[in-house]
Amino acid sequence: MKSLLLAVSPLLLLAAGCTTTDAGPAMPVDPSVIYAQMCARCHGIDGHGDPQMKQTMPTLRDFSDPEVRTRVTNDDIEQVIMAGKNQMPGFGAALSLPKIQALTGHVRRLGGK
Repeated sequence: MKSLLLAVSPLLLLAAGCTTTDAGPAMPVDPSVIYAQMCARCHGIDGHGDPQMKQTMPTLRDFSDPEVRTRVTNDDIEQVIMAGKNQMPGFGAALSLPKIQALTGHVRRLGGK
């Protein structure tokens, strides 16, 4: 019995090690890819807003609008990305905070063009 236990123990330890929750090494975030996949359809690839979408959603943000650029803070942008606003869905469940922060910086750079 003791020899059976000694033979099975390493297998149990090996199997226990296979149930890790480690996501692996951190990967760099490319906010332009996230923007293209999740935002550009409505906000346009350049951040000015898709003209057809603006017809049905008049409150769609134009990131180059000087009023928006001065009045809206990074925290405001992050909150809208996380929770959504008006017709925009929230992406807090799909994006980590570092990705949301990187996306916020990308949105700011779009508006500066």
